[in-house]
Amino acid sequence: GAMVVQRRTKREAAERGTGGDFDKLTCAEARTLAGMTPMQEVCNAISMLAPCLVCAYVWFALPHLGTRGPRTALLTIGMLLHLPFSVAYHLLLARRALRDAVANVPRKLDQTFIHVACVTSTWALSPSAGFAILASTLNMYFIARLWSESNTLFERMLNIGLGTFLYCLAGLLHGEYAVFFYGGSWFLAGAAIMVAHVGGWGHSIMHVCIGGVAFQCLMAASRIQSGDHPLW
Repeated sequence: GAMVVQRRTKREAAERGTGGDFDKLTCAEARTLAGMTPMQEVCNAISMLAPCLVCAYVWFALPHLGTRGPRTALLTIGMLLHLPFSVAYHLLLARRALRDAVANVPRKLDQTFIHVACVTSTWALSPSAGFAILASTLNMYFIARLWSESNTLFERMLNIGLGTFLYCLAGLLHGEYAVFFYGGSWFLAGAAIMVAHVGGWGHSIMHVCIGGVAFQCLMAASRIQSGDHPLW
């Protein structure tokens, strides 16, 4: 129960010589910090490679489908920008180097670059500059809220969901139904598995599901840029 988790957290703190700091944590904070094992956090970091491996596969193995172009490049750049921040955050958690697993700068940077990837994905799939600018503005607001002291876990998760919805909607407005329905389904499945926890493996499985989202986005962008559409 909570007391067992609290004792384990204090023991880990004592091993690092920081036990006094952990006496100030609430049981909820202690449970969050020790929610996953170090091995699971390492797997969280490794599983973040899934969307990038999908990008590499689409770019190098499927050029005959029009996968090499400005829109697919923009999608890939957004995912690559997010990768180091997510990997760093999970490796810091694996090392138990963060006093609070939620309220810390590495997590804020991780989620900031999720929104940056949402921006690049929207521009890659958008049928118009107007929609892309609107979505970019909303994501910039979401980033500002991330760094506000008054933000909540629910708000942060909701904003990430909205950022994802916007770029899937951009694809739908471009006539790409697959990216909206299939890509959206991959995202919702990953989110549900993450919330279900699955013995601590839910977060890693969610990252793999994001690979499914990436594939749908990349194929939609390929079809758009192969159809002689203007970029925006």
